[in-house]
Formats: sequence, C-alpha cells, structure tokens
Amino acid sequence: MRKPMRSTLEELINENKEELLRDPAAINKIEKKLDERKAKEVYVEELEDYKEKEMKYAK
Repeated sequence: MRKPMRSTLEELINENKEELLRDPAAINKIEKKLDERKAKEVYVEELEDYKEKEMKYAK
C-alpha cells in the first residue's frame, strides 16, 4: 500500500493564497489586524520619542 503524497510548503502556501483571494471577508479581517498592529507600533514609537525628549529637557 502506497503512502499518500504530501504537499510541499510552496503548494500549501499557494492553496492558502487562492483560498484567501476567493474570500473578501478574510482579506478585510487580515487588513484590519495589520492596520491595528501598525497603529500600535506608531503609537509606541511616538511615546518613546516623547519620553526621550522629556528626558533631554529634564536635565
């Protein structure tokens, strides 16, 4: 009895891409998560810059 053929990583990635392209709701969900993550990164960077400036003026 033969073992079933396994998919390669590249084949799995391509299947996932195709599935996502057919599902606009999933794309929107991913975009929303990416936007939220980027907004958090920007907020943290601005907060760090603010604290750094505050430390310079405190001296």
